[in-house]
Amino acid sequence: LKINPAELNLFLYRLNRDGSSSECLEDEGQTTAASYTELPSALYEGLWESLIFDSDIKNTLLQYARTMLLYSKCGVDPLIVACNRVVLLHGPPGTGKTSLCKALAHKLAIRLQTLFSKAILVEINTHSLFSKYFSESGKLVSKMFTKILEMVQIPDMLTCILVDEVESLTHSRAAASQGTEPSDAVRVVNAVLTHLDHLKAYPNVLVLTTSNISKAIDIAFIDRADLRVLIPNPSSFAIYTIYHSCIEELIKKHILVGPCPKRISEITEFGNFDPIKSGLHDGNKELIELARISEGLSGRALRKVALRVHATLIPPELNIRATEFIATMATAVKHIKEEMDALSQT
Repeated sequence: LKINPAELNLFLYRLNRDGSSSECLEDEGQTTAASYTELPSALYEGLWESLIFDSDIKNTLLQYARTMLLYSKCGVDPLIVACNRVVLLHGPPGTGKTSLCKALAHKLAIRLQTLFSKAILVEINTHSLFSKYFSESGKLVSKMFTKILEMVQIPDMLTCILVDEVESLTHSRAAASQGTEPSDAVRVVNAVLTHLDHLKAYPNVLVLTTSNISKAIDIAFIDRADLRVLIPNPSSFAIYTIYHSCIEELIKKHILVGPCPKRISEITEFGNFDPIKSGLHDGNKELIELARISEGLSGRALRKVALRVHATLIPPELNIRATEFIATMATAVKHIKEEMDALSQT
């Protein structure tokens, strides 16, 4: 057996098991502005591997991180070759944008140990930064970023900043000019953009942002993002892979009786699957059909289908075969889609 030479990288790390801590701003309501998680964290162990996308987005993000660090190490002038260290993931709700940001921060904390002895994830609570008092929101945002600027002064600590639903802080100022947005919101956008410009001077900072409503984001923020990546709902092949991982897990935990369908790893094989030619009669045909009727559901919804079956259709104590369970999942998907249609009409 001929084995091609390969380079193997091993990373030894210790997981932080302390969870997250909160940071309050000293304002009139003691606003909880952010949470902090030391990385690598037990909270995110295995998260990277569980995320399934149609595109090669995970490797793209890792390569982006390597690129920005190389630029910094080599002293590339940011005035000539721009690198703002800002990533924007956008797309429908439930597609894994926030989870991908957390998993990336966790992964970088492990892989970049030789450059950064410590790492931290700062999750900004966007909704808490809007004050009930006029003109105070911009001040709260500035206070928050001032605290972050204090943290990034530690050069051997990688600081990953996560801004979920970034449109809350960067709503288009064009809407304000037409009188549809209050001027306080404009101050917030201005404050965010100003502080992002300050942060790009620090090579140990990475800003990760997500949005479900990218059209609402101010164009100046979009322009600052180095990567703007659409994360759509999964295709039938990605759905198949997600479902297969769920079935595999339930068999492993003795909730279902195997065997587990042999996983199809190539999209061409998935598209041309013929159960007769393959000689496989282990439920793969039914799992492929289930994946196709599940198109349109988000990754978050897909991960709940197995729970839905046990919660509403089959008692969890009843250990049935995986093939029977897959058939019942189709009924659960039908019910979920009917609920979604009913909600969209109300």
